[in-house]
Amino acid sequence: MHDLLIDLGNSAVKWCLDGHYEQSPNHAFKLDLLPKVEHIWVSCVGDASLLKDLNQAQFVVSQAQLGQFQSAYTKPKALGVDRFLAMIGALDQYPGQDLLVIDAGSALTFDVVLSTGEHQGGLIMPGLSALQHSFEKFAGGEKTFLLKPLTDNTSDAWASGTSCMLIDTLRARVEQYLQTYPNLQILLTGGDAKLLALHLPQALVIKPHLVLEGLRIYAQTQAD
Repeated sequence: MHDLLIDLGNSAVKWCLDGHYEQSPNHAFKLDLLPKVEHIWVSCVGDASLLKDLNQAQFVVSQAQLGQFQSAYTKPKALGVDRFLAMIGALDQYPGQDLLVIDAGSALTFDVVLSTGEHQGGLIMPGLSALQHSFEKFAGGEKTFLLKPLTDNTSDAWASGTSCMLIDTLRARVEQYLQTYPNLQILLTGGDAKLLALHLPQALVIKPHLVLEGLRIYAQTQAD
């Protein structure tokens, strides 16, 4: 059985069939881009109408428990399905390790899950693009990553100020988690993962398809 796995985010649609990964920005996505298969599983935190004519698709909902994973959320279905699946994928690939899963996309999210599968909870904050479009006076143009301690024009001052805010916060959160859980394996996923990884001093692993990998595990459990 061939399962088509789809990760529909806020800015891009990613999909995988038989280990082959593709993606499209949301604004350019068309259903014709997808392979034609019978079994389709979807992780959706973006605009579900992009898949409205995909009648056979099964949309995943976060669960209180899946395998060894145990959600920390008091209302487990409220946990973002992308975060849920990223942790499922992380636990599968790094058994017996405490994990910090960071998703750097439209939002920047942090989740700690112990080697036992016990989710300790997480944080959500704006990603770089959201930060740079958060103040109407300065919002405009494409997302720009810039790290300068001082600048000589407003455009660079805003780009660098928001970039520094994101990096400083990211470093502080990681350092705090390591103080509490010193043996964390840090996994970084999402569209900005490679960019932000360059500015983190701690050892980490970039996993660009972690949500889809978790979705694969989820689909397997439903087939068993």
